Amino acid sequence: MLDVKQATKVFSAGTASEHPALNGLDLHLDDGEFVTIIGSNGAGKSTLFNAICGNYWLDQGQIFLDGQDITFLSEHRRARQIGRVFQDPMKGTAPHLTIEENLALAYTRKDRKPFRSAVRKQEKDLFRTELEKYHMDLENRMKTKVGLLSGGQRQVVTLLMCTLVMPKLLLLDEHTAALDPATADKVMEITRSIVSENHLTTLMITHNLSQALTTGNRTLMLDEGRIILDLGGEERAKMGVNDLLDCYAEKKKKAFDNDRMMLA
Repeated sequence: MLDVKQATKVFSAGTASEHPALNGLDLHLDDGEFVTIIGSNGAGKSTLFNAICGNYWLDQGQIFLDGQDITFLSEHRRARQIGRVFQDPMKGTAPHLTIEENLALAYTRKDRKPFRSAVRKQEKDLFRTELEKYHMDLENRMKTKVGLLSGGQRQVVTLLMCTLVMPKLLLLDEHTAALDPATADKVMEITRSIVSENHLTTLMITHNLSQALTTGNRTLMLDEGRIILDLGGEERAKMGVNDLLDCYAEKKKKAFDNDRMMLA
């Protein structure tokens, strides 16, 4: 489904500030895999997502999605196939539009037709039905501007916008990190439900090590632009947070250092 081959990206090349963000990274995802990604600051996690989305091109390497070489495909064309939810609830939605209008905007991907300010009844009914699934009373606030919603409500709207027309790949970029614990748990519950029900191929960056080991079916650890640990199956099932930290220490000969990481 997703193949990243020898991905290399260097920022400020040839200067004193040169930083190799991706360093010959290889990654393969099968259809329907739900993979969590962890790593310290500067490990290359967000750079990988930005490269997959086309925010910038790789210096070297290739990216294939569902067999198509998208390495040099424009960002807006990739957006038809890739959904992304950001850490910041302010991103991913139009705050001055209503919930209904935001969903209608996302729904234009279905037929690739221009956005219409007038939302048809059958679309309204669809949006209401989908929102009802999440028990956040959003179906009764469809005329509310998204900018007036809480962070958790906005993330749920963004999730629905990304999956209303099912993407080939869903990228979750620490999408619960800015939320309070109770809201984060609720958003994660909704996330797992959407991914499972739709057999959706998903990559999720998280700073919560326990969550990384209990969400999805596989966990990757990035460091210095490479994957240094790839856990799945029985090996992952037996792994605890302390075991994960020990693995990192053994490979890097130093302790895992990231004050944003949550151990439980």
